[in-house]
Amino acid sequence: MYALVLKKSLLWDILYIFVHQAKRNTMSEVNLSISHLNSYTILKEFFLEKGKRVEYTKKEYFLQQNFSSLIAGWIENGSFRYTYMNEDGNERIVCFSFEKEFVCDYASFIHREPALVSIQAITDCVVYQLTYKELIDFLEMNADTQRLGRNVAESMFKMAYKRMLQAYCDSPGQRYITLMQRCPNLKEEVPLKEIASFIGVTPETVSHIRKKILLKGKS
Repeated sequence: MYALVLKKSLLWDILYIFVHQAKRNTMSEVNLSISHLNSYTILKEFFLEKGKRVEYTKKEYFLQQNFSSLIAGWIENGSFRYTYMNEDGNERIVCFSFEKEFVCDYASFIHREPALVSIQAITDCVVYQLTYKELIDFLEMNADTQRLGRNVAESMFKMAYKRMLQAYCDSPGQRYITLMQRCPNLKEEVPLKEIASFIGVTPETVSHIRKKILLKGKS
């Protein structure tokens, strides 16, 4: 019984890397929160060594909403957007995954449920992909991979709390600056309305934020 509980706990912990829960909880922030861990490097190298190398062209889908996610990936090159479409047909950008980050819909991948989001390539991308079975086999391999799950879980809980505070307390301007710090080239890769959708404001507000930042830089 203890072994079964440990295995389920380990699976929950390590796959938390791929979680996509809060609407501004991005995969890049997950990477930032755990990239200092040695065990994180173990997982990344496993994707690179054992994963299938797949190329995605711009606008091609890694996953479509309402379909089950069968793979998780490590992005060697390129960027992805996560979008959610409600019952009224309104689409909202809720997440991004950038180069050197993981990409996946966690809930769909682990529970074999229809995906809540679509994941689409913003640019041409190269991804190293693993199936559910391949990843589970890796998690059960040795003590290092078990330790990885525990370390990741601790970092993830800290990150989730921080993101909750930012979502409620940060101004749209602060959220824009944080996004640009993560990916300075994003404004050249996606339309203004998509950045606005992610931040939760109108395109006009984003333009105002940009002008304010430029004026502040000149002063």
